[in-house]
Amino acid sequence: MNRYTSLTQKYLLGQKKRSILTIVGIILSVTLLTAIGTIGLSFRDKVVRQTVLEYGGYHVSFNGLPGEAISRVVNNASVESAGIISREGYSVISKTSEKEKKENPFAAPYRYLNLKGYDTDAMDKLQVQLDSGRLPKNSHEVILSTWSLDRFVTKPKLGDSITLSLGERTVASTGEIKPINGLGDFGWDLDEGFRPQKEREFTVVGFMKTGSNASWSSNFIFPAITYEDNVKIDADKNYFIYVKMKSMNQIQAKAEAIISSLKLDQVDQGSAVALDKEIQYKNIRVEYNNELLKLYGKSTYEGVNHSLLYAFAAIIIIIMGCTSAVIYNTFHISVLERTSQFGMLRCIGATPSQIRKLVLKEATILSLIAIPIGLLTGTVFMKLLFYNISFLALGFLNDMQMVISLPILIIAGVLGLLTVYLSAIGPARLAAKVSPLEAIHSSGRTKVEDISSVRKSKLLGKLLGIEGQFASRNIRRNKKRFRITAFSIVVSMILFIVFSGLAGLLGQPSESGIDYSYSVMYEGPSKRIDDSVYSDIVKLDAVEQAYRFYSNQMMAIYPKEKVNPKYYEISPGMYPVAIGEEYRTSNNFIESFGNNGLDALKSKLTAGTVNIEKMNKENGVIINQKLRVVTDDGKQIVTDQTQFKVGDHIKVRSMDSENQEYKTVTVTGIVDQGLLSSNYNESAILEFITTPEVVEKVTGNDTYSRIFILAKTDVSNKPITDYLKSLPQKDAGYSYTDKVEQLAQAKNDATTAKIFIYGFIGVIVLIAFLNILNTVSTNLILRTKEFAVLKAIGMTQHNIGKMILLEGVIYGLYAAVYGSILGAVLSYGIHHLFKGAVDVGWVIPWSSIVLACAGAMATTLVATAWPMYRLNQTSIVEAFRKET
Repeated sequence: MNRYTSLTQKYLLGQKKRSILTIVGIILSVTLLTAIGTIGLSFRDKVVRQTVLEYGGYHVSFNGLPGEAISRVVNNASVESAGIISREGYSVISKTSEKEKKENPFAAPYRYLNLKGYDTDAMDKLQVQLDSGRLPKNSHEVILSTWSLDRFVTKPKLGDSITLSLGERTVASTGEIKPINGLGDFGWDLDEGFRPQKEREFTVVGFMKTGSNASWSSNFIFPAITYEDNVKIDADKNYFIYVKMKSMNQIQAKAEAIISSLKLDQVDQGSAVALDKEIQYKNIRVEYNNELLKLYGKSTYEGVNHSLLYAFAAIIIIIMGCTSAVIYNTFHISVLERTSQFGMLRCIGATPSQIRKLVLKEATILSLIAIPIGLLTGTVFMKLLFYNISFLALGFLNDMQMVISLPILIIAGVLGLLTVYLSAIGPARLAAKVSPLEAIHSSGRTKVEDISSVRKSKLLGKLLGIEGQFASRNIRRNKKRFRITAFSIVVSMILFIVFSGLAGLLGQPSESGIDYSYSVMYEGPSKRIDDSVYSDIVKLDAVEQAYRFYSNQMMAIYPKEKVNPKYYEISPGMYPVAIGEEYRTSNNFIESFGNNGLDALKSKLTAGTVNIEKMNKENGVIINQKLRVVTDDGKQIVTDQTQFKVGDHIKVRSMDSENQEYKTVTVTGIVDQGLLSSNYNESAILEFITTPEVVEKVTGNDTYSRIFILAKTDVSNKPITDYLKSLPQKDAGYSYTDKVEQLAQAKNDATTAKIFIYGFIGVIVLIAFLNILNTVSTNLILRTKEFAVLKAIGMTQHNIGKMILLEGVIYGLYAAVYGSILGAVLSYGIHHLFKGAVDVGWVIPWSSIVLACAGAMATTLVATAWPMYRLNQTSIVEAFRKET
C-alpha cells in the first residue's frame, strides 16, 4: 500500500495545469511574505540612515558636563562609544551697523562664529555634512557654514588662512558671561557684549551644510567646527558628550544611573517634556534621541513601543491568515476535483491515514518546488522595485538600499512551508473521509446533492429568468463549494481594504509641510513690505505665484460646546479664562494670502465655499482647526481643537488694541491644512483665513510683512535669488529664506512614497486577482459534467453562459457585503493598535471598499471567461467522458 503514495507524482505530472496553478498560489504567498519582510527591513535601514543623518547616531547626550565627569561617562560599563565636543569660544565676524539696527530693531549687535572642537566620534555621531571640501584633521583646520560666508569682511575660500579672535559673549550691562543654552546656542539679546580672550589661526578646509533639524539657522550665530581629539580634558571647561549605549534596553534608567554615579553638585532632575524627551538638570541637560530609538522599539515612551509592536504583529497575522486562505483554497479545490479518485483508492484498500499522507506528500512536493521560486521572485521583485525607484531619482527613497537578509528568507520560507501544511491539513482530512461508494458516483463533492430540497426563488425567476433561478439554486445546493469560493473573494477584499488604510495611516506622518519656494520677510520699524516689492516679484518670469501674507494675533470668545472635549482633555491649559459658558483665548490668528490665495485654497475645503464678495460683506473666514499634537508620552494625535461649523459666528478683537470692541466673524468654510502646507498644524493656534479687506475691517491694520513665492520648475530661479539678495542691501529689515531644495525634496519624497506604497498595494491587488481567478475558474471547471447535462436537456450555450455570469454576480455581491464589513473592522483594529503611537481619527474607508467591491465583481466575471470558452469548445459526449 505504501506504493500508492507514488500516485502523487503521477497525478502532479498528469494534471500539469492544476499542479501549476497550485504552485503559482504557493509562489504568490511566499513572494508576498518575502516582499513584506524585505520591504520592512530595507525601509527600516533607510529610515535609520536618514534619521542618523538628521538627528545623529547617538542614543543619549549629556550637554554641559564639567571636564571632571567626562572620563566617568566614557568608561561607564553601559557605554559602547562616545563623541566629545568642546566649546572653543565665539568669534565676531562682523558688527551690526547702525543703519541695520535702525532698519531692523531686533538685530543682534554682532554676527558670531560659534566654534566647537569635535573629536572623530562626535563628527561621526552627529553626521557633519559637507557642501564642499573635507573634515578637519587637526586643531589648526576649520570648516565653516556656507550661510556665514557672506558675513565675513573678506569672503573665505577653501585653503584660505583666517585668524579668529575667540572669546565669550557677555551681558553688556553687567559684564556677566551668558549662560550655555545648548550645542547651537541659539538666540541673542540686544543687551549683549563680547569679551575677546585669545587669537587662533586656522586653515579653511571645508564648508558644511546647515541641517534642516539644526538650531544653526540663525542669521546672527553661525557654526564653525575644528578638530580636537579631547584626549586631555580641561576640568574647567564644559563639554557636550554624545553616547551610544551597548544595549538600548532600559536606556533612560541607564542614563539616569550615569548621572547619579557622577555625584555632581546642584543636580535638579525634572520631567520629560518633549518628543526628544529631555531631562533638565541645573546646568546639565540629558537628551534622548527618540527619533532613532523608536525605530528599534526602544524609545523612552513605552506606550509608543508597545503600540508599534502590536500593530505590526497584527499585520503579519493578517498576511499569514490571508496567504493561508489562498493556499487552503487551492488544496481544497484540488481535493474536490479528485473526490472520485480518492474513492476508488478507498475501494481497493487505501486507509484514511494513507489518503492523508498522499495529500500531505503532494503538499511537500509542491512546497519544495514553489517555496524556493517564491523566495527568488520576492527578492527579484523587490530588486526591480528598488532599482526603478533609484532610476527615477526621487527624493527620500532614491538611495534606499535593498537589504537581502538570510534570516528574512529563512523566516519567509518556514512561514510559507508552515502555511502550506496548515492549509493542507483540512483538505487531507476531507479526502480521508471520502466514502468509497458515494465518491464513485459523485463529482467534485463528498455528498450527493438533493436539488429538490433547494427552494426556488420566484423573485429571481421574475427578475433574471430561468438562468437566474438556476444560478441561485446551484449556489445554495452546495454550500461548502459556495463558501470556499466566496471566502476566497472575501480574503482578497480584506487584503486590499486593510493595506489601503494602512498605507494612508503610515503615509500621513511622513508628509512634508513645505509648499513654497521662497519667503521674503520684513522686520523694519514699519513692519510693512512696500507694495513695489510685491509688484517687482510677480513680474519676474521665474515666479509662478506670489502671495502677500497678512497675519494678526486675535483675542476670541468661544462657546464651551465648540471646544473639542478630546483636545481639552489633552491641553486644558489652552483655555485658562472661562467667562460663563464661554472661553476667552488669545492663541488665534486672522490671516490672508490675498484674494489669489483664497482661489488656491478652494481645493483644500472640507466644508463650505470660497465667495470673496460674500466674505467681504459678512466678515467671512475659513477656519483651519485641525492640528497634530504630541503628548507627554510621545503619542501623536491628529484632532480638531474646536468644533466650529459653517455658519457659526465668533467674536474676535485685535490683540494690539485692548480697548477695541469685539467684532463678529462668520465661518464660511473649513480646511484641515493651510494654503502653503501639506501637513497639519503642529502649533496650537486657530487660523482664520480671509480676504485682505476683512483683515483690515477686523483689525484696523492693512499691512503685510511677508511674501510667499512659488517658483516655476522649468526655468532658472536665478532672477528670483538675485532680486531677493538685493533687498537686504537696500534695507536691512529685509531677509529671505530659500526653500527650493527642500520643496523639491518634499515633492520627490511624496512621489516616491506614493510609488512605494501603491506599488506594494499593486502586489496585493495582483495576488488578490489571481486568487479570485484561480478559485472561481476552478470551481466552474469542476462542474463541466454538470453543465453538459444542462446542455443535454435543452439549455443553449447562451443560457448556460448567462447562468454562469449570474453566479459570478451573486458570488461577488455576497463577498462584497462580508468583505466590506470584515475589511472595515480589521482596518479599524489596525488603526486602534497604532493609537499608542499615532492617533489619527478613523473613518470608514468608503473609497477602498468601493474599489474592492468593483474589483471583486470585475475579477469574478473575468474568471468565468476561460471556463465558458472551454465549455463552448467541448461537446456533450466529451464532457461526459472526462474526469473533469
